[in-house]
Amino acid sequence: MASEPRGKNWKRIVNAVLSPQPGVSERVAPTTPAAVPVLWLLGKVQSGKTSIVHAITRHPEAEIGAGFKPCTRHAQSFDFPAELPLVRFIDTRGLGEVGYSPEDDLVAQEHQADALIVVARAMDPQQDEVFEQVTRIRKHHPNWPLVLVQTRLHDAYPDDRDHPAYVELHRDTDLVDLQRALMTQAARLDNVPGDGPVHAVAVDLTPPEDGFSDPDYGLEALLSALDEVLDSAHSEQLRSLQSSDADDRLRQVHPHLMGYATAAGLTDLIPLAGFVTVPTLQGKMLHSIGRIYGLDWDRRSLAEFGTSLGSGTLVGIGASFAARQLGKLVPVYGQSVGAVAAGTASAAVTYALGRAACYYLKQSAMGKSDPTGVANAYRGSLQEAYRLFHDRMRREHHDRET
Repeated sequence: MASEPRGKNWKRIVNAVLSPQPGVSERVAPTTPAAVPVLWLLGKVQSGKTSIVHAITRHPEAEIGAGFKPCTRHAQSFDFPAELPLVRFIDTRGLGEVGYSPEDDLVAQEHQADALIVVARAMDPQQDEVFEQVTRIRKHHPNWPLVLVQTRLHDAYPDDRDHPAYVELHRDTDLVDLQRALMTQAARLDNVPGDGPVHAVAVDLTPPEDGFSDPDYGLEALLSALDEVLDSAHSEQLRSLQSSDADDRLRQVHPHLMGYATAAGLTDLIPLAGFVTVPTLQGKMLHSIGRIYGLDWDRRSLAEFGTSLGSGTLVGIGASFAARQLGKLVPVYGQSVGAVAAGTASAAVTYALGRAACYYLKQSAMGKSDPTGVANAYRGSLQEAYRLFHDRMRREHHDRET
């Protein structure tokens, strides 16, 4: 059995793992921005709204519409990740339903949405009610960005036809009817009031068992459109949900790592706040990762994980953490450069701890032990994380100062 790693900060983390405290997000909320990208989804029933949520978040609950909770009489919200969200989706009832008008939802979301995502089946020409409501909404909010997402392209494919290369979609001579339908729908955007940015994107987001070569056909184009209509901070958060790692489990964990790391960094921008919040967030993150990997942490496994990181790493985390907190109290320098450095460091260390824990848990599930691999996962991820979080922390600190 590994000896118990020493360090006051590590003990705080261990206690937070073994005795996770409820309501972490409520305690962190006062020190972190409430604003996350809010994407308001409008469309008819079975237009593909849930498929878009799943494609962006990779969250299994989004595949079947679970995980959504009522936010108005006619709308539901989906926060992802749930406890410390990086994105929020608002999904209204299917437009065109008898007796439904989104006026209540319009009032409720009036000061929340960052983009209006209109979802329409490409081969469904009956979209009058949808565009009537889009026109009504844009009259109230002329600056809101609007993205028309055209779905289920394969409805127009010949039998046994696969997707063309995306750049060839509008040039493929076998898909003339689809191209005409896409252009007809997109042309209706010309009559939408307001001067906010408008985009039309064609996607075909299908389950792997449907057999198409690319289940995420057009997803990159959709993310690029959202990049253009959202501010840089919000588009960065959406992009951070995507992970190119080949490990499916790590792809599922990645948004949670980003959520906890971002929260740790943001709370550490405030003098002394990080003393309490950062170890708690790191412990809660490790607890959550364990649940996703189907393994419960105990003192033995935490001791083994801490020992694999190395005593130098653990001491360095604790010592540099205390030094950063004191550095933020130094007038002028400490409260500007020091705060950004502290926030970046806490976010990076939290992310790196999470990546190292993923490696440790994956090895444990296979009955293996690889202390060197755990340490390498931490060090490699730390460098990656500094690049991920430095600009974000600097921007957040600037916004708070101004």
